[in-house]
Formats: sequence, structure tokens, C-alpha cells
Amino acid sequence: MASLPRSADRTAALDDAAFPAYSMGAAASVIAVTPAFLRAAEATGLFEAARSDGGHRRYSRNDLQRANRARELVDDGIGLDAAARIVALEYQLAAAHAMIQTLRRKIRPRTRSR
Repeated sequence: MASLPRSADRTAALDDAAFPAYSMGAAASVIAVTPAFLRAAEATGLFEAARSDGGHRRYSRNDLQRANRARELVDDGIGLDAAARIVALEYQLAAAHAMIQTLRRKIRPRTRSR
């Protein structure tokens, strides 16, 4: 039998949006989709669900955010494959903007000191 994580580890898992805490049924319920939608979203490459020791899919809050955004696009009439690509591009764009902001913060102090 596996030992329980230490208290600090459990608290960190609660705060970790990447921690795969949701079973398929719970995940589907949270974002109001069917388990088949989650399987199809994973098949498009939108995310890769973690697996429990028994092989069951487990979803993180990050996975659910991506799946929920794809569901919104599908609800607007966009096909799931296209929705998954749009979501992936949205996340890439957000990451690029975050990197730009980080680089700007690093550059500003240097230009002011000159």
C-alpha cells in the first residue's frame, strides 16, 4: 500500500493547477460535457490526460480549462479539431505575451540606469 503524501505535499497538490485530481466523470460534470467529449478532445492533442495506477484517465484544472474553451468553440459551431487548434494557438499566444512582459521587465531597469 502506498503511503500518503506529507501534509506539505498535499497542500501543494491542492494549489497545483497541473495536478491530475479529477476522474473522468467528475471532469465531465465540472465542464458539462460527456466523457466521450473528453476522450475526443484528448485524441485531437488538446491535452494528455494523466493515468491512475489502474489506467483510468485523470484530469488537471489546466486540462479542464482547455477542454472547456474547446467546448465553447464547439458550441459556437466550430469542429472539435479546429477548436483544439484554436485553443492551442491561444495558449501559445498567451505564453508569448507573458515572455514579452518578462523580457520588458528585465530590460527596463538596465535602460534607466544608463
